Amino acid sequence: MERAGAYDNQGTKVNRRLTMKRITTTLVAAAVAIIGMAMAGAEPPTDEQREQQNPADFLQKLVGEWSAVVHAVQDPAQDPYRFEGKETSRMLGGQWLVSEFYSEVEGQTIHSILTIGYDPTIEKFVATYANSLQTSLWTYNGTLNDEGTTLTLKTKGPFMGDPDQKADYRVVIERKDEDEWTMSSQIHIPDEDEWVEFLSFKYERKK
Repeated sequence: MERAGAYDNQGTKVNRRLTMKRITTTLVAAAVAIIGMAMAGAEPPTDEQREQQNPADFLQKLVGEWSAVVHAVQDPAQDPYRFEGKETSRMLGGQWLVSEFYSEVEGQTIHSILTIGYDPTIEKFVATYANSLQTSLWTYNGTLNDEGTTLTLKTKGPFMGDPDQKADYRVVIERKDEDEWTMSSQIHIPDEDEWVEFLSFKYERKK
């Protein structure tokens, strides 16, 4: 009787394993069939869909060695101050863009670091900015336009000329083509309800 009971238990275990194996095989076959049908009827993704699938693709296109022409507005009544620099951009872990800018202006070295990534928990791009002339770390978040060509990052910071007040700022990064992109730093003037550009960068890929 004991041997018969042991045999029954063993037979039940074997049957269960066979049943589970059949179920698993059936599910795998069904999944393969569904994927195959989906692929057969699928159309190639558009550029916009590619950007939506992987936001880091936009950042990847900014990777490289760039020469920069910068215009800084010091006095709205005067022409912007022009200087040049260079920027090196790389990807960190395939998700973060790290860009370092260097320039010499009237004997003074300017070195800044910009990092940009995409945070899926808030469905926005996030960024930080620091430079050698300031003690503040700027943090931003923003979105990419539907065409996948322009990233707008927003933040709050000290109002120019009055550090006790806060102002709204935004940085607009626009990719022109594979070898050119621009970046515009702007401040919002509440009294006039308009955005005013105070710093602009034009980047061209080094050949």
